[in-house]
Amino acid sequence: MPPFKLSYLLIFRWALLAMGIVCGVPVAAQGPATTHTPSPPPQVRSSGATPQHRIDSVRALLRAHPTPDTTQALLLNVLADEITVVDVRAAGPTRRAACQLARRLGYRDFLAEALLNMADYHIALAEYGPALPLLRESQAEFTRLHDLGGQMRCLGRRSRIADQRGQLAEALSYCLRAMAIGSTGDQRRFHTSLKIHAASIYTRLGEYEQARTYLQEALAVARYHGYPDRINLIMGELGDLNRSQGQWAEARRYYGLSIAVSRRIVITDQATVRTMRFNLADVTERLGNYTQALPLAQAALREAATAHDVPLVPRALVLLGRTWLHLNQPDSALHYANRGLLLGQQAHSLEGLRAAYDVLARAHAQRKNWAAAYQAQLRFSTYDDSLTGTNVSRRTAALRFNHEVNQHRAQLLLLGQEQELGRLRQQRQTAGMLALVLLVGLGGAALLWRYRQRQRHHETALRNRLATDLRDDVGTLLSRISLQSGLLQEGLADSVGHRQQLGQISDASHSAVRQLNDVVWSLDAHNDHLPALLDRMHTYAHDVLGTAGLAVDFEFPEESSTQWLPVLLRRNIYLIYKESLHNILEHATGATTVVVRVRLETGSPAQLVLEIMDDGTGAATAPDGHARRSGHGLRNIQTRAQALGGAATSGGAPGGFRVCVVVPLPSAWKVFGRTNSPAA
Repeated sequence: MPPFKLSYLLIFRWALLAMGIVCGVPVAAQGPATTHTPSPPPQVRSSGATPQHRIDSVRALLRAHPTPDTTQALLLNVLADEITVVDVRAAGPTRRAACQLARRLGYRDFLAEALLNMADYHIALAEYGPALPLLRESQAEFTRLHDLGGQMRCLGRRSRIADQRGQLAEALSYCLRAMAIGSTGDQRRFHTSLKIHAASIYTRLGEYEQARTYLQEALAVARYHGYPDRINLIMGELGDLNRSQGQWAEARRYYGLSIAVSRRIVITDQATVRTMRFNLADVTERLGNYTQALPLAQAALREAATAHDVPLVPRALVLLGRTWLHLNQPDSALHYANRGLLLGQQAHSLEGLRAAYDVLARAHAQRKNWAAAYQAQLRFSTYDDSLTGTNVSRRTAALRFNHEVNQHRAQLLLLGQEQELGRLRQQRQTAGMLALVLLVGLGGAALLWRYRQRQRHHETALRNRLATDLRDDVGTLLSRISLQSGLLQEGLADSVGHRQQLGQISDASHSAVRQLNDVVWSLDAHNDHLPALLDRMHTYAHDVLGTAGLAVDFEFPEESSTQWLPVLLRRNIYLIYKESLHNILEHATGATTVVVRVRLETGSPAQLVLEIMDDGTGAATAPDGHARRSGHGLRNIQTRAQALGGAATSGGAPGGFRVCVVVPLPSAWKVFGRTNSPAA
């Protein structure tokens, strides 16, 4: 879709409304409609135009233009928008007619929008099954049109569906995917909406600081670029944030600001307005202003029922029941709570059912109907326990996803630092070549040597700084995630399954910390000698094999105290070593002892030899006939050895299994301490 498409549709809608509403002139008197979009007049809507008047005007335009063309498709879309303001469900046939006409005409630009509008119709009615295929088709159309904004909106709708289904991790994933598409130009408005939705999810996860940061960023963009509809949403989310923290007065202030902003918007999302009015009534009741909350709740119920707002109606009914209960009117409370219970059952809303049973239990208790109160309390407890477990599962899944996102960001940070190291090396090589060309003789050689020394010191300092950053930032982040998982585990004493699940999350976090520590170790310039590698191998073997009951016998060279190793060689040898030990744990049946040998061999070039042997099953195959070592382990070892210019062999040995890796040391790196750095 061209970048001006949305503006074109908006201008077309305003012009149509103006033709039928300005000065109260009937649309039929304006003559037949043409295929061209008229320009918007100075007056768009008269102050006395009602929603039904606008609906009748657009219908008159449709009657005056019976030709099934693109203009009629646009008119159908405008009519559906106007009907939605009054009754969401009643707009369905018009939405379908617009989609069918766009398909029949091959009007692909408009078809993508019509499909998205049809999906919005089903989402508003909580009919997620029909909405998902419509969103997939709409996203495919937007992709074909190279419309990034349309793709972002489709992902945003899928995030909303996942959110309303309680799948917070999936909802957050869709949000972040859509936000990654773009944040400038035509995509800025959609990016702002997605950031608001992500803040809403973080609020429900209890990540209040992250939510507040997102909302403040979105508010700054909305104010700078003039997005009053987004400001309306942000004020509502700030109200939700303060309500989640129990700051009822502050939440009420923000809800009032949201409603005030919506009154100044000519075209606004009526569902959002209804929700803000309900929230205002809810926090008013929680502040103890029951007489003031009652008419607000009644108005919210009327608006939700008129618009067939399926998710909001049962919540408004339960709020009315709770308010009447505070006003010592248990009969009225029972009436509204029972209605809310019925609609909550139809909508399969566990939260609505829990709230309804809570009101019923207290209302029966006020009437001294103890048996009914007891039964309602039992049902309330059942739904409360179920929701508690569900919420913990959702929060756990979302925290796990958030951890994966942060880990991915850490990997990107590491990649950027490694690229910076590569650029520094390239700069050093380029400068060295220029120096060799420009400088001749002893003086030139001396200058080149000094330059290389400075570059090497710079690289060493950068690597040390990188190690410090990863240890302080990424290590701290993953440790906090592990701590949070542990705290969650302590709170689930009544659920064995949840405890096991959270234990797995904690173990995964500890594993991630250990892996990142390995990366830090491999990049730290202080470990660029063979003794550091041998110490690391020794520690890792005892940590991994010791807990499995395997004895470890090390045979390391005595003449290794000054042997210098390059980063790539040291890192890959260590990874080969880890892979071999994990293969022993997984496949060495009956093993009791592992022998690790490292030796340096002179020659041209010099070589480093690593041997790992176990005394498990000695044959190449296990007793069940399957290959003893299968999968990717041996292939990974061979690939890493070949990347270093060496080779890896494996196979049965007397009394066990043996892996041997031989890699060359570059010619400048002599063994036994004779030459210990690439600068020599």
